[in-house]
This record gives sequence, C-alpha cells and structure tokens, in this order.
Amino acid sequence: MSTSVNSSTSPLMAKTGMAGLVSGLDTDSLVESLTSSNRGKIEKQQQNIQRLEWKQESYRNISKALKEFQSKYLDVLSATNFRSASLYNTIKASTTSSKLSVSATSGAVAGTIKIANVQQLATRQTISGTEGVSKPLTGNVDVTNSGLLDGISGDVSKSFLLKLDGKVRTVTLDAAFAAAAAGSDGFEKAMQDKIDSIFGKKSDNSPIVEVSLTLEGKLGFSSGGSQLTVNALNGDTETLAKLGFTEGQTDRLTTTKSLADLRSSLGVALDGDDFNFSINGKDFSFKSTDTLAAVMSKVNSSGAGVTMAYSSITDKISLTASETGSGENINIAQTTGNLMESLGLLGGKSSTEYGQNAELEINGIAVVRSSNNIEVNGVKIELKEKTAIGEELVINMSTDTTDLKENIKNFVTDYNNLLDMMNGLVKEKADKAFTPLTEAQKSEMSEKEVENWEKKAKSGLLQNDNAVRTITAKMQSMIYGSAVKGGINLFSMGITSTGYTENGKLKIDEEKLQTALETRGDEIKDLFTTENTGLANQLNSIIDSAAKTSGAKGSRGSLIELAGYESTLSSTENRITETITRTNKDIAKLKEMLKKQETHYWSKFSALETALQRLNVQGSMIASFGSDS
Repeated sequence: MSTSVNSSTSPLMAKTGMAGLVSGLDTDSLVESLTSSNRGKIEKQQQNIQRLEWKQESYRNISKALKEFQSKYLDVLSATNFRSASLYNTIKASTTSSKLSVSATSGAVAGTIKIANVQQLATRQTISGTEGVSKPLTGNVDVTNSGLLDGISGDVSKSFLLKLDGKVRTVTLDAAFAAAAAGSDGFEKAMQDKIDSIFGKKSDNSPIVEVSLTLEGKLGFSSGGSQLTVNALNGDTETLAKLGFTEGQTDRLTTTKSLADLRSSLGVALDGDDFNFSINGKDFSFKSTDTLAAVMSKVNSSGAGVTMAYSSITDKISLTASETGSGENINIAQTTGNLMESLGLLGGKSSTEYGQNAELEINGIAVVRSSNNIEVNGVKIELKEKTAIGEELVINMSTDTTDLKENIKNFVTDYNNLLDMMNGLVKEKADKAFTPLTEAQKSEMSEKEVENWEKKAKSGLLQNDNAVRTITAKMQSMIYGSAVKGGINLFSMGITSTGYTENGKLKIDEEKLQTALETRGDEIKDLFTTENTGLANQLNSIIDSAAKTSGAKGSRGSLIELAGYESTLSSTENRITETITRTNKDIAKLKEMLKKQETHYWSKFSALETALQRLNVQGSMIASFGSDS
C-alpha cells in the first residue's frame, strides 16, 4: 500500500502575535473560522486518498484471489493443472511387485502388461584406478638405524600421534617398547603390538591398523578402507623425522588442496603446471593452483555426461557415465600434462567396467533397452531388480475417475468462490453517510467506534466497478460458451449455471459427471486443454489479462495497471498510486496556502491588538491630565 499524508491539519498552523490579550477576542477561533474553506479542501483531499487506498486494497485482494486460483488450477507446475493433458488420465497403473515402479501416462489404456526374465539391469560405464591414487603411509628412513630408540629409558619416552578416520591416539615408545624392538621379535613386531594395544583388533583377531617394515627398514601403516595420518606430539618433529614421516603425512587425498600441494601425495607423479584434457568432447583446462575439488566440480557441471568422484574408502577417483547401457560412453583424451594418469583414469593403472543393457521379456517378447526406465503402452516402468527364473511381474491398468472427479468438483467450488467475491464487491451498496474519518474525528472516538465506522465507510467502494465487472463477464461468457467443435460442453458433463440470482455460479450433477468421465474422457480433456480455445487455456488468458504482474508497465493485467501488486514493480507503477502521489502534492500546496492565510489573519489581529493597546495608553494619559488639573 502506498504511503499517504493522512494527518489532519492542526487547528492553527501559524500563530504570530497576541491572542486577544487587549481586545478579549477569541483570535484562534476567528482565524480558524476565516480559513475554514482551505481547511475543508485539505480534509476532502485526505479523505479522497483514504478512499483510493481502500479501493487499491480491494483491487489487490481480487488480484491475489485470481492468482491463487491460477496457481492452483492453471499453472504448469501444479499437480492439478487443468491445462495439462495428464490431469485427465483416468487410467491407473499398479503392480504388487517391489521389483518395479509404474505410473500411467495420458496414453495408457486399460489392460495388463507382463514382465518376465529380467536377466540383467542397465548399468553405467565406470573408469577408475586399479589401485589407490595416494601414496601409502610409509616412512623414508631406516627406523632401525635412525636413532629413534636412543635415549629411551625407564622415565624417558618418545611419542607421536596416529589418527584413524578422525580418531587420534598417542603412540608412546617407552622402555618396554625399546626392549621389545631390540629383541628377537624385532621392531616390526614390537610396533604392531603397540598399535594393537591402542586401536585393538578385528573380530577375526587381525589388526585394525597393520604395521609393515620394508627390507630397507622403512616403517609403514595401513588400514583397509580407512584414512591414517601421522602428526607430531607437542611439536616433537624430531621423533616424527626419525620415524621417517613428515607432519600431517596421510594415505588419502585432501580434495581441497591444490594440485601442486598434492604432488607429493599422488602415487603417480604429477608433471608440469598446465593440464588440458577432454571428456566426451568437452574440453577442460586447469592449473596446478586449482584444487582437486574444483576439477571435479567443473567436470561434473560441464555437461560432459559423467560424474567424477573421489572415494576415501577405496582411495580411488572414478568417472561414471550419466547414461546407462553398453558401449563406449566415456572417452578421455589428454593433450597437456598427465593429470588423468596421476588420478588413475588413463594409462596402465586405469580400469574400465563397461555398462550393460537391460534385458527382459515384455508380454513374451524379448526386449533389450539401454535404460532401466522404459515406457510400454503409455505406462512408465522402472526396473529395480532382476527376476527369478519363471517369475512373472504383472502390471494392471484400470480406469479410476476418482481423482479427476474430485479435482473438477474442487475447481467448480473455487471458481464459484471467486465469482462470489467479485460479484459481492460490485453489488455491495455504498453508504454515503459514512465518509473517511479525519484524525480529529478519530481522536474523539473509541477504537471500536472507529473500526465500525470504517467498516461502513469501506462498503460499496467497488459498486458497479467496470474493471471488475469486465473480468466476471469474460469468465462467465467463456465458461458458458466453451465447447469442442462437434464434441462435449460443460452442460454435457453435468455442469450448469445456477442462474442470474446466484451471479452465474456453477452447479454439478454428480451422476451425469461420473457418466461423462467414464464414457467421454478424451472429449473432456480436449474441452479443457485444446490450445487457445480450451476452457482452461481461455480462463488462464482472462486471468493474465487481469492479474499478470510480469512485464513492463503498460503490458500488465488490467487490475495490476490500476492498483498494482505487493512486492512487484507494479506496487508503485499503477494509476491509483500515481493519483495518490499527485493528491499528496496538492495537499502540500494547500497546506502552504493555509499557513500563509493564517499568517495574514494573525498579522491583522496582532495589528488590532497593538492599536487597541495604544488607545488604552493614550486614554490613560488623557485621564491622568484631567486629574492633575
């Protein structure tokens, strides 16, 4: 709602001079009376603004009701869109099997479909590495000769941190460990026992974290499907170095790191700083400063028809085709650098698992499809599982008009409510005895009295309003006149007018409607959905012509051009708001004139008071002369 100037004029806008101190005149009342004409003009303009704001609110309420009806019954995104042919599909598909999901389209017909011998489902082609893409968590020194155990005694130990999937534990190398490592079992056995005491073992008594020692004495940790990370305890990087590890060394990739930072972590060395390749004809270019996450995101959003992902469980990067079915659905070409090889997607360390087609029998006929989503006789079928030998999955298609009948009944009810609202407003009589209150009048009334007064003052604002009557006339004319050439109309469906006394509302003969739905379904669909002439399409056009908020000024709906709509550009770009703005400017001019007029009269009365004061002084002087003589 537009902001307006609604404050009433004060009793006096300009007070300059004496207020009847000498004359005894009620100057305030005299000035107010002399300026009453201009004061009345201001109040009349303020009342006009109030009426305009009330009318604007009424128009906007109508627009809102029209748009809500349109959104529910005529919008392409609505489940009850009467412009969509699918709404009129009375064939329902069903199956008792969990190995399928089914839904009927508008092309479905009553009957059955039998699915059997689903030998295989359609799958997607996948390329991934034959082994983990990261380097194993292995040290770079001979721990048996690095001096690691030097200095360890009864009260002196060395420690480091080992993290397993976020679970951090302190590994303390104490005197008992040093003795075991130097014994016959050796360092590897001593470290395995230490790690087992910290992380435990699996149900089969095998280690959760496995310890290894190469022939060169290099220490390694591994845990299938889990990430391991070593860190220094309290900054003790010396112990970490003697173990052969660096701070934060891990056996999994951190995708948020740049490719340059991942060089030392990749099993296949990454060469250069520029990487160019293509996937299914889509070209990609990256720098070593780009993160692995950025590479995957760009590939996935490129439309190349693949999904690129990293699994911390397998430590592998994979490319999976978007399309299912057999054949070469992923083609990689590398032109600069070796990023694809480093990630295990090209070369000797890559492995391809080709997709396969779905193979099944439909009504006894062998069928091969590249997708698990197929359509048969207007029924959409999604294959979810293979069938057992001799198993038959039955899909039943039967007529069910329940939903469509309920939608039509709701449509008629809401259409009637819409007509009721608009016709009620244009037929409501105005009570001219009740005009918008001024602020001064409101101040003398209770809150309830003001509420009751304004309720009456708002009545009949849209009495015989041409803009609203035009909309209802179009709607009624279209509803009664719509029919498919040589086909059905609303009367044939059991939907008729209640007559003039009820403002042209519709009523339903449910038995006749049921018969029409069961026997003339296609004609009913055409009645509502035929392009341009279909009832629903015509009704949508009528509502657009009244309540469309999009587009530039001058191209919007009639009610929107007149009164605007909240939260759109039209809220200020409309004729009523423009009139209110002009009227407020007129009020401002009238107030300025009033102030000048009051100033003029005050100056006259002030001059009178001054003159009378002088006469009084002179009279006193003359009287004093007479007494002296």
